[in-house]
Amino acid sequence: MKAVILAAGLGYRLKPLTETRPKPMLEIAGKPLLQYVIEGLRENQIKDILIVVGYKREIIENYFEFGDKFGVKIDYVLQEEPLGVEDAILKTEQRIDEEEFLVIHADILADPELIGRTIETFRELDADATVSATLVENPQFYGVVVFSENSKLDYIVEKPKPGETPSKYAVAGVYVFKKNIFDFLKSEKTLDASIRKLAQTGKVYVSVWEKEWVEIRYPWDILRANRLVLSKLLKGKGSFIAETATIEDNTKIEGPVWIADNVKIRSGSTIKGPCFIGENSYIGNNALIREYVSIGKDVIVGFGVEVKNSVIFDRTKVGRLSFIGDSILGENVDVGAGTQTWNVSPRLQPIYMDVNEERVKVPMEKFGAVIGDNTHISINVSILPGKIIGTNVDISPGVIIDRNVSSNTEVYAKQEIIIKPKS
Repeated sequence: MKAVILAAGLGYRLKPLTETRPKPMLEIAGKPLLQYVIEGLRENQIKDILIVVGYKREIIENYFEFGDKFGVKIDYVLQEEPLGVEDAILKTEQRIDEEEFLVIHADILADPELIGRTIETFRELDADATVSATLVENPQFYGVVVFSENSKLDYIVEKPKPGETPSKYAVAGVYVFKKNIFDFLKSEKTLDASIRKLAQTGKVYVSVWEKEWVEIRYPWDILRANRLVLSKLLKGKGSFIAETATIEDNTKIEGPVWIADNVKIRSGSTIKGPCFIGENSYIGNNALIREYVSIGKDVIVGFGVEVKNSVIFDRTKVGRLSFIGDSILGENVDVGAGTQTWNVSPRLQPIYMDVNEERVKVPMEKFGAVIGDNTHISINVSILPGKIIGTNVDISPGVIIDRNVSSNTEVYAKQEIIIKPKS
């Protein structure tokens, strides 16, 4: 069976992280999202893969090439304009040789068993199509699946309004189709309408997935995906510490950790797993790396820094005595000493984010900042919860960031100093 991976999207909601890379190339624990998808296909013996690329396609193609290094065969199809999932699937029609094929989104993370179950349901029930679905807490963010007790699909509603969701089952991003889906896509124009029409004339079943699953749509989903990856990689499996890593005396390691080649951890630091530290990274004296942290390659974490539940991309520096909580830091970010990312709003109020001109309530009690690539933050900067700082931003010392900051800008605060006689 051939697999089609949909990887052409722009990832608007994940800006500024997607200003410099396509969404499927966001890295978690040393691998891009797309690599986890490819490895899941390979584990299900699917090695003939067609990737639909578009936005910043060269980054994907240069990394994966023709798949040899990953044990699969990869070809590419170009979607020149972002015309949606339907158009992306139609672009592959001339490249599908077999009667049945699998479609998977490049921005989902789940156990490879999800893929296997979707295929199994398709074959056991002699279906015309199978749609994977999973139970979610916030169905208004997803395509919602409505199906009967015998698992036959009725219809799909894309992002219903809060309070108007017909079910709490979301499309889990894996489908198996017969080739006649192309005819329905041409006549019905959208994937949801095509599947609904197919369900009226044929047999479309839902394969329900009840374990952990993440679709990366909003910035906080990166932290959810990170927790899933680290749990699968480390929990119950012990630690991996490379022979070339240097861990000085008086360092505490608690819980399972992955410490890659040439990492150096200085005396007095505490590393609490599950966490991942990429190759050539440096952890300074008395640092505290708490649970569910992924640190990329060539990262420097300074003296006395605390990091918790965060993802830090390659070549980023965090200056001494800083706090990075529940945040995502892009590549080559320079964080000055004493900088704080606040991860709890005053009086424990809900955290809201302005994402791509959409004001969204963060479905987490704690969430810090999103900082784009190549941004320089000076000393003693405070960043309020849920704020987004773009790429290539310069922030002056002592600034309190209380709003989103656009890319390619400078930020400074005017200060009034008053000196008067004592009364």
